[in-house]
Amino acid sequence: MKRVVFYRILAIFAIFLGCAMASEYKIFYYLDHAIAEKRMELNSQPSSEAIALLEIDNKSLTSIGVWPWKRSIYGEIVEKSFAAGAEELAFDIDFSASSSPQQDIIFQEALEKAEGPVTLAIFQQNDISDLTTAQVQTNRPIQQLGDNAWLATVNMLADTDGVVRHFPLAQAIEGDIVPSLTSVLGGVQTIALGTFIVDYGIDVDSIPTYSVIDLLEGKLPTGVLQGKKVLVGAGAAELRDTLTVPVYGMITGPKLQILAAENLIQARNLSYAPTRWSYGLSAIIFLFVVLIGVTRKKNSYIKIAELTALAALVEVIGFWLYVEQPVILQTGFIQIQIMAAGATLILFEIRFKDLLLTLSHKQTRSISALLETVVSDSFSGILIATDDGKILGISHQAINLLGKLGFETAKGGQIGTSMPTEMAALVQLCLENPDQLENQHSLRTLTITRGETLHYFECSITPSLIQTKNHGEQSESRVATLLFHDVTKAKQEQLRLEYLADHDHLTDLLNKVGFSEALDERMNAAMQTDALIFACQGNRADKIKQSLGSEYFDLLMRQIGERLSQLDEFDSIGCSEQKEFLLGKIGADKDDIAFLAKRIQRCLETPFSIRGHNIIVGCHIGVADFCQGGLLSEEVVRSASVALHRSKESGENCLFYTSDLAADVVHRRVLEREIIDAMARKEFELHYQPQVNLKTSQTIGCEALIRWHHRDMGLIRPDVFIPIVEETGMIVELGRWILETACSDAMRWPEPVTVAVNVSAIQFVRSDILADIQNALALSGLPKERLHIEITESLFIADPEAIVKTLNAIRAEGIKIALDDFGTGYSSLSYIHQFPLDKIKIDRAFVKDLPHSMDSMAVINAVMALAHGFDIDIVAEGMETAEQAEVLRLAGCHIAQGYHFGRPMPFNDFCAHLEQKETEQASSLAS
Repeated sequence: MKRVVFYRILAIFAIFLGCAMASEYKIFYYLDHAIAEKRMELNSQPSSEAIALLEIDNKSLTSIGVWPWKRSIYGEIVEKSFAAGAEELAFDIDFSASSSPQQDIIFQEALEKAEGPVTLAIFQQNDISDLTTAQVQTNRPIQQLGDNAWLATVNMLADTDGVVRHFPLAQAIEGDIVPSLTSVLGGVQTIALGTFIVDYGIDVDSIPTYSVIDLLEGKLPTGVLQGKKVLVGAGAAELRDTLTVPVYGMITGPKLQILAAENLIQARNLSYAPTRWSYGLSAIIFLFVVLIGVTRKKNSYIKIAELTALAALVEVIGFWLYVEQPVILQTGFIQIQIMAAGATLILFEIRFKDLLLTLSHKQTRSISALLETVVSDSFSGILIATDDGKILGISHQAINLLGKLGFETAKGGQIGTSMPTEMAALVQLCLENPDQLENQHSLRTLTITRGETLHYFECSITPSLIQTKNHGEQSESRVATLLFHDVTKAKQEQLRLEYLADHDHLTDLLNKVGFSEALDERMNAAMQTDALIFACQGNRADKIKQSLGSEYFDLLMRQIGERLSQLDEFDSIGCSEQKEFLLGKIGADKDDIAFLAKRIQRCLETPFSIRGHNIIVGCHIGVADFCQGGLLSEEVVRSASVALHRSKESGENCLFYTSDLAADVVHRRVLEREIIDAMARKEFELHYQPQVNLKTSQTIGCEALIRWHHRDMGLIRPDVFIPIVEETGMIVELGRWILETACSDAMRWPEPVTVAVNVSAIQFVRSDILADIQNALALSGLPKERLHIEITESLFIADPEAIVKTLNAIRAEGIKIALDDFGTGYSSLSYIHQFPLDKIKIDRAFVKDLPHSMDSMAVINAVMALAHGFDIDIVAEGMETAEQAEVLRLAGCHIAQGYHFGRPMPFNDFCAHLEQKETEQASSLAS
């Protein structure tokens, strides 16, 4: 008995010592943080409302229209904030780059005249994404702004798991100690280095938050900023200023700054309790656990209850210290100590090992009495069967588990009729041929089929010999002891996670990892060293998601995946997280690219039917092989993806990966930075492409096309930079400039021809397009009938009723509407009678194969017939030969545009073109 007590104490001591040592190596890092987070949730407190947030939200972005904002807007924010009673003002915004000189001066003057202190942000970041060679770069406000404001750092301190739990009081930057914005807002008077743990128990929703546009438009309730410190920062999702934090998950950077400042205001800035406190508490708990473990008069349930009470007491102490001190006591390893000690005590109590030892040593105690002990103490299903197939003993848990499978099991029954076949076969094998069992004492998983449902049981089986008396004679017989429990739910979750590890949840195709591994395995099996990997993506998938919503987008992705899966030419198909579809062909080389790419394109050019919408997707394709793309499938997939993105930017349908393409990706990032100041540097200009009357061969108009001449990089194609200005919102300001410049240029041409200006769908929705048109006409004096507006079909999907209303207002001004790129979008024919259109521009895709393509001719004839019925003019784009012009003229096309009649040309060249045409016409009339 004394030896058993000693072993128990020794086992408990080993557990406590091991957990304490593991705590030193941060093994319980996540558990400690989870416990601390739970304490914060239980002690929710409101903010002091001493700091208000002026948020740059979606409403503000939509109203103002372009991002980044002009500096004059921030100057207006300064003036109106202090006019509304603000005590201090701070900006969590990057002012490290110059704007236009005029805009910077306006903001500087606002800072100089501010009625209270204004703080601007300093932050540090790596200059490149490669952390091994990156250098820290400090971003300060430009000097003329920084000289007229206080400066504070806005850097966050994220832990290794990416979660922000600590905040700096100040930061050393280039030899100076700079206070953090949190310290400034929190009223800290002393500037000193240091950090604190943020108490996320303060309710972030109680922070007074208002929209910047409401301040600018005078819609803020009276007195809401009176006497408050005010922080201006990003809140819109597209500005991407969000961080991961405890309790709330994701919150914006400005709200996190205020929440941390509230910690300082309410004296809730936390720190860790000294380590000796945790170890001292652990030592006290050890004594209690030993006392519980050596007491044999109590049953297992009472001991478990006492250990649970100890664990709860530990957390009560931790919670009290957190609320009252405030400090965070790390109790994760103590909880593990209590749990592990409890499990050890239970194992000692069950003493199942003693039972097997008793059977193996042929003790003389009654087998039935021992089995009854097993049943009463067991938490698992236990079944003992004799060598004649009868059930010698069974636990209540085993009866319940087998009953759920439809078996009525009882002591004395036959194993063949009392349990599933799979389980009975295992017991029978143990009784008849125990030597054939592999790893007798190890756990195994049995899969049991009942109807269409699979059940999973984890079990172990042990053969034993027992001594019995029969008619006074001693004899030995074999028994099999089966221990099992139901793990169906855990197994199903494991299978689900294993499936999701290499499959895309939306399309049920292999994900990028699964696709790469499957292709590598198939190449090894086929003993092939080369293959082609295709990455493709729908041209209009993103627009469909924006206009019709995520549900339509998901349905479309599933249909694309199903259709591509039917292509027999490919060995593997997958789908990445970015919804790029991956197709692999083993043994293929460059000579096969054209054929295989055409198969993919034809597959996706057929319209998809999504809840009444016929959607033509089309696609761009990137291709890579194992010669230039990489040695493993995963590397080649990345290369194909790079080629795909480059094909989308360049407008090419299919592009093969070369090492030069990687440099193109870097080039796009450079363009994103350079385009911000391109208008201020006057690098944009308009070119004009003639539009010709096919009956008279006269130039009757032109289309205005934007060009970007970069000071260092030269001419940059529109298909490269237009997507960038649309993503950043600059398209609104650029679109206004195009309208004003085109109208102004048209007034100086020698002939009064029309000018057609393209209007982006984003520009149409985000700005007052009618006001922009009226302003351009008023500034230039251009007659309204000479201005035509070109739109694309994607515009009609977002809000048809509002779009029709605006188009009708434009037509009421005498301005004509043309539908550009007709035939490449969504259910195009339905728009002819639903929307107010004056012209239809047939896309070059239907013109390029004329006169040899009967399919293209059939489409054009159908469009002609419908357009004539609605009295709509037809413009054919992409006309490159006289033969094409003649075929379309005979088909009834009115107007043509293309290289055959003239390339896009600058203002002076277009003027010369008009004068030449006028001279030729005069000569023709004279002769």
